[in-house]
Amino acid sequence: MKKLYTLLFLTIATVSFGQVTDPFLGTGSLNANGWVTHSGATPGQLTIAPGSITYPGMTTTGNKVALIAGNTEDVNLASSSTLTGVAYYSVIVNVPNTTGLHPSAAIGDYSLSMGSTAGATAGTLPSRLYFRTGTVANTFNIGILNNSGGTVSPSYLPTDYPVGTPLFVVTKYDIATNTASLWVNPALGGAETAANITNVTGTTAAPTQIASIILRQGGTAATGTGNVEYDNVRLGGTWAYVTSAVLGVQQNAIAGLNIYPNPVSNGTLYIDTNANAEKKVVVYNVLGKQVLSTATSGNSINVGNLNNGIYIVKVTEEGKTATRKLVIR
Repeated sequence: MKKLYTLLFLTIATVSFGQVTDPFLGTGSLNANGWVTHSGATPGQLTIAPGSITYPGMTTTGNKVALIAGNTEDVNLASSSTLTGVAYYSVIVNVPNTTGLHPSAAIGDYSLSMGSTAGATAGTLPSRLYFRTGTVANTFNIGILNNSGGTVSPSYLPTDYPVGTPLFVVTKYDIATNTASLWVNPALGGAETAANITNVTGTTAAPTQIASIILRQGGTAATGTGNVEYDNVRLGGTWAYVTSAVLGVQQNAIAGLNIYPNPVSNGTLYIDTNANAEKKVVVYNVLGKQVLSTATSGNSINVGNLNNGIYIVKVTEEGKTATRKLVIR
């Protein structure tokens, strides 16, 4: 999967707001690519699907994740650092069909949220993104629920969105007020505007932090979370971070650039290019601090001294520069 993206401008200042970066890298199941299965009968159901979801004005590369109606695996990806106060996530959404969605009069079901913890349990799940069928054939509605507890009552926008049309969705969760807000197709790179809709109906106490992003598959093949595709998911602490159109993580300025394995688990990172010329390699943590700098004419880099976590790798070769997200575990 690629993108639960905490994007990255090439400016390191922007990196400091990123908490989950490009989590749909790699191939195969999500739980083999940094995610943790915390619920569901069949671990490994959620897999990285080829191809990006295109949204006007936004750079998209790599892969996506496709949730399948009737599947049950739920997974979470830990944030590189916890968020307090307010937290945002953004995502490009494509609903290819209405198969498996609850009907328009129903509460619907949610398949994306924040998590208050990470790992074997995901804790409280605020800012839940809901879907159901629209009032017109081959359309769907989008809703938001702040938290669990009490009578489940997500707030839905009245718009019937046509299937197969990618949307850019942003949610905000305010811990102090236990409030979730929802925007659909806000301006890229603009200032935060009034939300399209908000929700405060969940009565569970707000968590003290946000520590992960959640993908959830629920219900049945007939009525549940349905078939939904997600791409470019970003979790962070500012509106500017999650709504930027500049998604520099997957630049291809260097021909044939291949950075592997990713995640790294044995302390050695390999960097191949078409030119295989001398390269300058700089690694930054998510706060923008440089933690490694080296030059090499080979293809192996020793990253064994770096702690487990998410980093940004900047590679310069023959005057060209590219950046990638790096996971060390």
